[in-house]
Amino acid sequence: MWKIIFDKLEEEGLNPYAPGQHEGLCKKPYCVVKEGTQIPSLQSNRLGQKTIDIIVFVPINSYIALEPYMKSIRAALKGLPNLRKTGFETPAIPDNDKQAYTASIEYVIMKKLEG
Repeated sequence: MWKIIFDKLEEEGLNPYAPGQHEGLCKKPYCVVKEGTQIPSLQSNRLGQKTIDIIVFVPINSYIALEPYMKSIRAALKGLPNLRKTGFETPAIPDNDKQAYTASIEYVIMKKLEG
């Protein structure tokens, strides 16, 4: 599912990266698609959820661009099957290393657990 999310964001021109892939300062908006924790459902150890964080970066001089960029990400991912927003979003904070503002949007994937 990570690849489907990544490909959808790329298809929409939203400049996605894998964790650790982006180098240098933030010159234009981009996002990092990061897998998070996997947990089983309460009723079964065969089904569960995995979190996906979309970490958003916009140049430090473009704070006003943050919300429209996040809105574009939400719109792009809205129709993907088995993916839903959790409602958790972090506030914008400055990232001095990247010279950017950053925030994140959390999603959850309903999935069959392997093993």
